[in-house]
Amino acid sequence: MKKLKAVSLFSGCGGFDYGATQAGLDIIWANDKDKYTYAAYKSILPNVPLYIQDVREIEKFPQAEVLIGCYPCTGFSIGARRGGKNGQKKDLMKVEGNFLYKEYLRALEQVKPKYFFVENVLGMASAMDGWFFQQQLNGFRERGYTPIAKLLKAVQYGLPQNRQRVFIVGVRNDITHDFTYEFPAPTHGSELLPYRTLKDAISGMPKNPIGEYAVTPFHGHYLTRNRKQNWDKPSYTIVAHEDHVPLHPDGDPMRKIGTDQWELCGDFNRRLSWKECAVLQGLPLCIAPEGRLKDKYRVVGNAVPPIFAKTIITPIVIFENS
Repeated sequence: MKKLKAVSLFSGCGGFDYGATQAGLDIIWANDKDKYTYAAYKSILPNVPLYIQDVREIEKFPQAEVLIGCYPCTGFSIGARRGGKNGQKKDLMKVEGNFLYKEYLRALEQVKPKYFFVENVLGMASAMDGWFFQQQLNGFRERGYTPIAKLLKAVQYGLPQNRQRVFIVGVRNDITHDFTYEFPAPTHGSELLPYRTLKDAISGMPKNPIGEYAVTPFHGHYLTRNRKQNWDKPSYTIVAHEDHVPLHPDGDPMRKIGTDQWELCGDFNRRLSWKECAVLQGLPLCIAPEGRLKDKYRVVGNAVPPIFAKTIITPIVIFENS
């Protein structure tokens, strides 16, 4: 099988890259600025050169057939809370991290790939009535690519987690004459394979793994909604902040006592451990992040589940090998 060479930006702990290698890509160069991602990345992709450096400081990127980049858009959830459903342009424009997509466009010009892949949060697409999202799509088109975007739900592709993210796949215009990209259809759901559940994923893991889960108090914001899902359901979305991680399914369910008010019940209420979060993200069991507990949660929670990458990259690998 022909292996396409790929460059990865905003690589994190390597979740997307790991899935990309499963699909058949050869990651030749990767980059992230978070020093705590290094050990985790190397534990699952030991042979990939990973450079810990701010992407804005990198002058030259290597050429490859694929460019991967899950660039952060850090201000959207904050902007949404401040400005309503779509956020306020004046607020979102102030957040420097929201414009790292321009570094991705700069890399796109140098890497000159046949295909590119981008992942981001739903708020990135809906902010400012879609203006911000269109700016990115226009940037891809101006550089000679045909982008296609879609919201994907992790549970529909075999991950036991209610995670949903926006993906953009770009095909260089000279290739579109022979190849039209289509996102793969779901594999799990009604009349398909059943959704995978918390029981499927973590039922055999230790019930009380001391030192692997956060013990900070459950503050008021945490108690504004249900955080404990049943064993026979997929997990709530795994997040990067240790304080907001969902609860382990054991024990009594939470009880709603008012509008945006829930209370804990029973005597077993702990957050999922960082290792349980890693399993629910579909990351390899050998992943070994370093740092404090909150750093491990952050690295794992920010990961792109490998199943997403494997799913959306496979069509181009099939085409290139046909």
